[in-house]
Amino acid sequence: MTEIKIENIIAFAQISDLFDIKLLSEKIADSSYNPSEFDGLSIKYDNEKIAMIVLGAGKVVCTGAKEITDAIDKIKKVASQIKKIGFKIKKDYEVKIENIIVSTDLKKEFHLASLATKLILQDVDYQPEVFPGLIYKMDDLHTILIIFNSGKIVCIGTKSIDDATNSIKKMEEKLSSIGAL
Repeated sequence: MTEIKIENIIAFAQISDLFDIKLLSEKIADSSYNPSEFDGLSIKYDNEKIAMIVLGAGKVVCTGAKEITDAIDKIKKVASQIKKIGFKIKKDYEVKIENIIVSTDLKKEFHLASLATKLILQDVDYQPEVFPGLIYKMDDLHTILIIFNSGKIVCIGTKSIDDATNSIKKMEEKLSSIGAL
């Protein structure tokens, strides 16, 4: 099997019931708050591609992590910052993975139009005039695979790295079975 690269992990936690976002924006360094554009507080850490979003309803979202532990650590860091400011934080909050995005390169070019006809049609969406990739819905694993003519595949919609790996493995098997690999 080919190498799988984690592109993005999106995680969240309900760490409190309510936040004063304006107050948090004044107290947390490296944060930005523009309620006319978005009603949440954004926090970007120096030299990292991880961004945090704090919502007034007490939810914290992490995006841009490459490891699950990084997402969990950043959510804990934000919870700690908010607690130091004086807000009550739930003791038993749970960090949940919302989406893991992975990619792989099969190092083989595909003719997507012919590939679309060989794959099960009800699971395929290929509209090259709208989007340059073939979208394949893998319902049994609740994932979506985007196949590009370059041989790159992006898997979205999974909540575990195992499901992402299994989705790509199944696609490799499917592509082999129709003679595309």
